[in-house]
Amino acid sequence: MRHMLISLFSHIAHHLFPVRTLPQHPKKIIVIKPCCLGDVVLATPAIAALHARYPQAMIDVAVGTWSRSVLENNPHINHLIDSGRVGQGHYSLHDVWRFAQRVRNGNYDLAVTLDRSPLVGMVAWLAGIRHRLGMDSGKRGFAHTVRVHVPQAVRHEAMLYLDCVAMTGIKTTTNHVSNFWTEFHPSWSNKALPSSSYVVIHPSGGVNPGMTMLDKRWTSVRFAKLASRFNQAGFSVIFSGTKDDIPLCKEIINLMTTDDIYILAGKLTLEQFGALCQQATLFIGGDTGAMHIAVATGCKTLAIFGPTDPKRYGPFALSHQAIALWRPIPLPSGGVGQGHANNFSWEDGVTVDEVWRGVEELVSGEHLQFTPT
Repeated sequence: MRHMLISLFSHIAHHLFPVRTLPQHPKKIIVIKPCCLGDVVLATPAIAALHARYPQAMIDVAVGTWSRSVLENNPHINHLIDSGRVGQGHYSLHDVWRFAQRVRNGNYDLAVTLDRSPLVGMVAWLAGIRHRLGMDSGKRGFAHTVRVHVPQAVRHEAMLYLDCVAMTGIKTTTNHVSNFWTEFHPSWSNKALPSSSYVVIHPSGGVNPGMTMLDKRWTSVRFAKLASRFNQAGFSVIFSGTKDDIPLCKEIINLMTTDDIYILAGKLTLEQFGALCQQATLFIGGDTGAMHIAVATGCKTLAIFGPTDPKRYGPFALSHQAIALWRPIPLPSGGVGQGHANNFSWEDGVTVDEVWRGVEELVSGEHLQFTPT
C-alpha cells in the first residue's frame, strides 16, 4: 500500500514541479548521496566528472556518517555535509526538514541528487536551490528541475550516476577507475602483517543503515575451503571486517585445514583497510562496501554474488582488475530496493571451484568475463 501511495503521489507531483535548464557556470554545487558505503564509493566517478565539467566550482557532498570516511580524502570535494538520518533506514519528515535547512545554509546554485528516494529528492527543493538535477525512477524524481530517467533495464549503479552528470554536457564513459585509485591516501600504522604474499578475505556484509540482507554472505564452509587452498598455494590469508564480524571469522578458521591466517577484523580504520588492500595480491568478498573500497584502491578483486545482480552492483572496474562471479537467478526488476530474491540458497550458488578458477585467471592477468555496462 505504501509503495502504491508513493507512486500515485509521485505521478501527480511530476506535473506540479517546474523543469528548467541547468545553469551555465554554477559556483557552488552540492551532491546529495546519503547512503550507503558501496553506493557512495560508486558515486565517486560521477563526482570526479562533475568536477571536470565545472573545475572552478566549489563542490560539497551531503553524506551520512556511515559512509563519510570514504570521501574524506577525495580531491574533488571541498566540504562534506552531514545528512543526518535521512537516507539511512527509517527517518521522519522532520529529519528531512532539518537536513534541508543545513543544505540551505550553503547557498548552492546547483544540487545533484544521486538517489531514487522522493524524500531525498525533495531536500534540494526544500533548501531553496533553484537548479536541481537528479535521478527519476518511476516518477519519484518529481522535485528535480532536470530529471534523468532511470531505465527498467539493468544498468550499473555507477553508470546511472554518471548518466545524471552527463546532463551537464560532459562526456562520461565506463572507464573511471583511475578516479577511485587516486582518491585514497591511507595512513598505515605498524600492524603485524605476513612477510609472504597475502590475500584479504572479507566474509561479512549485507548490513547497512538502509537494509539487512545476510543472504549476500557466502557460506562459512566455502570460505574455509577457499582460505585453505590459498594457504596451500603459498598465500597467507587475512580476514577483515568489523569487530562484530570476529565470531564469523573464527567460525571460518575453525573449519580450515591450514593455519597461515590473520584476523584483522575490528582492528583497522577504513584508511588502514585501504592500505591493506593496496598491498594485497587479491581481495575476495561479496556484494559489500568493503569490496568496492578494495576496487577503489586498485587491488585485484573477486566478488562473489548470490541474491543480487553484479551487472547492477558489481565492481566498477575493467575486467583485468576485478570480476564478479554469479549464477543468475530471477530478481526484482528495480534491484534490492524492490525486495529480496525468493527462495535463494547458496547450495545453488557459486562454488569453491568456480572461485578458484576465477582467482587463477585474475592473478594471471587473463581476460575475464565481467565488465560493467
